[in-house]
Amino acid sequence: MRAVRLLLLLLTLPIALSAQSMPPPTSYTFAPEAEQEIVRLVNRERQAQGLGALVMDERLRLVAREHSARMATEGEVEHQLPGESKFLLRLQTQKLRYDASGENIAFNIDAAGAHAALMNSPGHRANILEGQFNSIGVGVLRTRTGIYVTQDFIRSLPEASVEEAEAMVAFHLNELRRAAGAPALNRVTVPELRKHACAMAASNKLNPHALLSSRVANALAFTAVDLAQTPASLDGLKTRPAKSFSVGACYQSSATYENPVFWIVVVTYF
Repeated sequence: MRAVRLLLLLLTLPIALSAQSMPPPTSYTFAPEAEQEIVRLVNRERQAQGLGALVMDERLRLVAREHSARMATEGEVEHQLPGESKFLLRLQTQKLRYDASGENIAFNIDAAGAHAALMNSPGHRANILEGQFNSIGVGVLRTRTGIYVTQDFIRSLPEASVEEAEAMVAFHLNELRRAAGAPALNRVTVPELRKHACAMAASNKLNPHALLSSRVANALAFTAVDLAQTPASLDGLKTRPAKSFSVGACYQSSATYENPVFWIVVVTYF
């Protein structure tokens, strides 16, 4: 999974200021027209490079706006301000499904100036022109001295609840068994498996062996970013003797996975 990329830019014209020297604003308002203009400019750059346009995601915009407001209140340009959660935890509050993310932040006079400065910085340019990103959220807060800009990027994945993830894994398992000439299994509900999946995420360790017992035929655990790719992880169960099975899933980040993934456990029974 691609690591998060966080980049900031401190630039005003005609004088560059440090974050510590920016005075806190006395009043400010969000600037939706500047947000839209920045998205337009970003997509113009991507189109020129043959890249797909980024879709404005309202949930990402909420995350970006909240951060821009904090920067304006503190008069600082930082990815994490006092009392604020880290970037990836802020994304999680909106229950976004993604497997790559990045953030640019800046202070400038206007949207065009902020965009030009970001494009002239190699790291910021790399986020703007990252081919795997497909969604963007821009939060712009206007003050008497300039605008605070937050650009949040993700590669958005198809939305799926925990229940839908479990159902997809169950479907793939029985499809694999039918293709292999093995009988389909009856699915049974075992709520404890979902708790076990979340416990694995909390401990950052796959642990199917803890589920083995005299009535368990096999226990399998894996992580999944794209649920369409789960059949490869289920391959070991396609011909194993069993009568029924259960699936538990949990969508969570961990020490290994900064961006959330599905932690999945599958148990077959005699």
